[in-house]
Order: sequence, then C-alpha cells, then structure tokens
Amino acid sequence: MPENPTPPPPAPAPQPNAGQQSPAPAPQYTPGHMPMGEEFDKAKWTLPPIVPVLIAAAVVIVIIAVVSFANRPTPVVSGTIAKIATADQDGNTMAAVQVNLNNVIDKQLWVKQVDSELVTADGKTFQDHAAPASEADRYMQAFPSLQDAKADPLKEELKIPAKTSFNGMAVFSYPVDNNAFAQRKSLTLRIQFYDEPTVVIHQP
Repeated sequence: MPENPTPPPPAPAPQPNAGQQSPAPAPQYTPGHMPMGEEFDKAKWTLPPIVPVLIAAAVVIVIIAVVSFANRPTPVVSGTIAKIATADQDGNTMAAVQVNLNNVIDKQLWVKQVDSELVTADGKTFQDHAAPASEADRYMQAFPSLQDAKADPLKEELKIPAKTSFNGMAVFSYPVDNNAFAQRKSLTLRIQFYDEPTVVIHQP
C-alpha cells in the first residue's frame, strides 16, 4: 500500500508592494484643541461681522456724549467788568476794578478768593491777589482817582444770596506804569467760591 503523500506547505500570505503604504489614521482632536490651519484659513474664523461692530461703536459714542452733556459744569454766576480806575504809584499801577455779578442759582454763594491777571502788550503776565477791604478803603483815600470805580468791596467771605446781583470793587497792584496798563492785552478776574466752580471774567 503506498504511503500517504506529504501535504503541500501553506501558501505564504500576500505581501504589500514595497512602494505602497497603508493610509495614515485621521488625526483625533480634543474639544479644547483646534488645528491652526482651520482657525486661520478663512476670514470668517477671525473677523466679526462689520455691521454689529459699527452699531456697537455708535452706541458707545452716543452714551459718552449723553454723559458728558449731563455732567457739564453749570454756570453759577454771570459777571462783567463794569469800570476800571487807575492811579500811578512810583511806576506801579493801582487799579480799582468794579464788577457786576449775578447769582443765577438757587443757593447762596460764598466768596473764597479774588485774583487777577494782567497781560501787557508785550506778552508779560502779572498776577495779584485782591487787597483786603480795609486796605482798599485806604487806597481810595490815598489815590482819589480810584474813586471813579468805587463800590462795595468784593472781598473774601462775602456772601451773595440766591438769585441776587452784586456790584462790587476789588483793588489790585501791578509792577507796570499807567501807560503799559492802559495798553494792556487783557485783564482777567478769577473769583473762587466755596463748593462752586471758579468764575472767570475776562476783559480784553
């Protein structure tokens, strides 16, 4: 009886071609990670719609304008320089300045300080604090020409009742002669009140 033939060896498994590679698996991203290429490849990912931006900017501008208008300083006094009388004092100028003030608010005003600033024709600036009421009276007696602007003293601690007017005078001294004062560029009074804005009265 013939022996059983030897079974043939199993066929080898097919091998991939040397130049062919298996496809790479698709990258997996976590929820907190976004590929940079996808983030910047299109404008829709980086630029917000222009219309909402313009509307928001317009709203902000309107709000700022309304707040600025509501918080603007409210005038407390209207005032003018009515008269100026001068006297020469050894090359210096004494000046009596008469001022009309109108308290336009519903509360009493209380004067804290009165100052002035003289700007001469050549651009030089001189500042002075108003003379005390007692000295102003003495100056009026010593220099009769100052009496052309005589009025009640505009002095510190003066109280101006609500909705009333006051006609007052302050005396100042400047280190310039009468001619330089007469040819001045400007004269400015600054009247400071307690708890209220400073009032500036300017005369060219």
